[in-house]
Amino acid sequence: MPDSRRQPPIPPDENPWRAAGLVTAIGAELGVCVGLGWWVGAAMDRDYGTSHWYLVGLVVGLVAGIGSAIALIRKFAGERRKQ
Repeated sequence: MPDSRRQPPIPPDENPWRAAGLVTAIGAELGVCVGLGWWVGAAMDRDYGTSHWYLVGLVVGLVAGIGSAIALIRKFAGERRKQ
């Protein structure tokens, strides 16, 4: 009878830790891409004496971060469909 009280394992697509990991990875990826874009743009502004490259770097970093987040979500959703 002790076996009857045992909970069945959580299916991978309902695991809250996987969802938390995905959200954390998306946030970190987006933050790193935007920060790196800003840093590269600010370095170009410093080297060339301009004041607009940091904005270009921010936008490029944001676009790269969004693209990377979409790829991560597609990979996560693809793994869920295969199981």
